[in-house]
Amino acid sequence: MNTKQLRQKILDLAIRGKLVPQDPNDEPASVLLERVRAEKEKLIKEGKIKRDKNGSMSSRGDDKSHYENVPFDIPNSWRWVKLGDIAEKIGSGSTPRGGRAVYQSYGVVFIRSQNVYNGGLYLDDVAYITDEINEQMAGTQVQPNDILLNITGASIGRSAIVPSDLGKANVNQHVSIIRLDERQFQPFVHKVLISDYIQSIIKNVQVGAAQEGLPAEKQKEMLIPLPPLAEQHRILTAIESSFAFIDEIEQNKFDLQAAVTATKSKILSLAIRGKFIPQDPNDEPASVLLDRIRAEREKLIKAGKIKRDKSDSAIVMSDDNSYYGKIPFVVPETWQWYRLSECWDLLSGRDLTPSEYSAEPIGIPYITGASNFIDDELIINRWTEYPKVVAKNGDLLITCKGTVGVMRINTQGEVHIARQIMAIRNRSGLNTKFLQIVMASFILQITSAAKGIIPGISREDLLDMVIPCPPIEEQSRIVTAVDESQSILNEIAENLNSGFRLFRQIEHR
Repeated sequence: MNTKQLRQKILDLAIRGKLVPQDPNDEPASVLLERVRAEKEKLIKEGKIKRDKNGSMSSRGDDKSHYENVPFDIPNSWRWVKLGDIAEKIGSGSTPRGGRAVYQSYGVVFIRSQNVYNGGLYLDDVAYITDEINEQMAGTQVQPNDILLNITGASIGRSAIVPSDLGKANVNQHVSIIRLDERQFQPFVHKVLISDYIQSIIKNVQVGAAQEGLPAEKQKEMLIPLPPLAEQHRILTAIESSFAFIDEIEQNKFDLQAAVTATKSKILSLAIRGKFIPQDPNDEPASVLLDRIRAEREKLIKAGKIKRDKSDSAIVMSDDNSYYGKIPFVVPETWQWYRLSECWDLLSGRDLTPSEYSAEPIGIPYITGASNFIDDELIINRWTEYPKVVAKNGDLLITCKGTVGVMRINTQGEVHIARQIMAIRNRSGLNTKFLQIVMASFILQITSAAKGIIPGISREDLLDMVIPCPPIEEQSRIVTAVDESQSILNEIAENLNSGFRLFRQIEHR
């Protein structure tokens, strides 16, 4: 449920009498409506208003079976009414003679449909008319707290309440004025109008061949659930506080999530530069470790057991601590740089034919791409008895086609990998998790190397990467520190959703 749906859920509960409890001490809506009806009859007899030919108060008796074609059940103290039965005025405005040519940059506010939103009137691009034109259109002058409803076009159904400090204003033919007999009803009725209940009615009753429209007679026929006045006030308070809380969650969630993402990235950057935790002078320098790895590799090459990778090229430190070869940044004295090809094996995946795999858990898992990498887990949904390129437990898997640069350390044991994936295998005793941290920090470099209509990175792109190497003991300490920090940040990110959990009970009411 997104925040828009959550707001509608709150409105739905509100108009059904399920958002706040009923108070038996409240004056029932029926009593208030009798007073409204009596006052209306008095005004009709005095000739101050005309009787609506379609007027007929919808009501309910003491038994639920006496409902008259109403959409849903409401509490006993509520009543169903037609909007026209509680309205002093329902009708649209008109375009002044001369149309847009008579608009000006000052004068009486002239409200058009583009100014009416559910959250209020937006007057940045409002038009103005003269006092003279406003007097000529006296029948469509708005009053404070009138409900405005867009009745044509793409914005049909949007509704706003006229603020009390707006001053003189009028409306055009695309906006309807809804002025209720009892002005205190207007805030609650506005919430009913913007609810999905009424919005679905509006969509179903639009008329007009050239343009969608909602005539006044259709507006008057709309059934409105009406609570006791005291309950209306409680409902409005609950809606506004809920909406304000959702607004705050949305803003905080956006700000904090951006901050969490930026902080995670900063931690990775500091970690691979030797600036996240202090160095220990007692650690064996990385140069000693890499010299051993290189010596062993040369031995294997001379014995013909492995081939020299064409990506090999020296990255060595001179006596003045400068480097020959391109490096991204300076690292601590106990660190060194190396190429990925010097210390890691790289396996390129291979696709299987449909006859070589199935959804039956027979054989070993078959990993095909980024869709198998969810959160920190490998999702297994295919298996094969005909593996050709097998990644082993502890290999670092990285997507290299389509969605590039998604990584997981394989904890599933042997898995066949498709060509969208490469496996980086440790053959030198280095820390695989630290390599993942480095690769995660270099993700932009990795993705920028992606080429083709379907983006992809090559073996050479990865094997030629230069990697910072701390002492092996420091690698472990960095991994622990990064894991702890990321865990805290993940918890913060998770807690950003806690406000929404407070509303989970709303979904099930």
